[in-house]
Amino acid sequence: SNAEYGKQWYQRRVREILRNTCFICSLERGAFDNKTVSFEEHFRMEHNLWHYLYFIVLIKVKDPTEFTGPESYVYEQVKNKKLDWFPRMRAMSLFSDEAENDQNEFRDFKVSLEGIKKVMDGLSGQLNELKDQMTQQRKQKQRTSLLGGITASQSVGGGGVSMSSATT
Repeated sequence: SNAEYGKQWYQRRVREILRNTCFICSLERGAFDNKTVSFEEHFRMEHNLWHYLYFIVLIKVKDPTEFTGPESYVYEQVKNKKLDWFPRMRAMSLFSDEAENDQNEFRDFKVSLEGIKKVMDGLSGQLNELKDQMTQQRKQKQRTSLLGGITASQSVGGGGVSMSSATT
């Protein structure tokens, strides 16, 4: 019958949701694809439903004067029927993956920057060498043109003073 079929479909759907969604944080199985923690590990260790239940029982039977800070907070949340203390759509294992990825990206960026700095230092050194060479060439050219001008004026004028006669 249609009612029986609907009931079976609903039960299959509930089982599928429970099998592929974390009861504690509501993250789906796909959120853990290619992560350091699998969905099964997350479900079994990080957000174990029984651990949460035991914790609620603990704060119900423990003397409130002996609560730790987190126990006091959760006690008030449970007493007021609030679920704010549940990690909705969050998991520490995913945060650590993101932080690790950020750290790896930063490390890669730093290595790239160090490589660029080495190249820039090398180019800076080459530029300084070229500058020195150009300065030397310019000085050489100035000397050559100065000497060329002196010899040209001596040969045109013919009356230049020779070095040997100037010293006597």
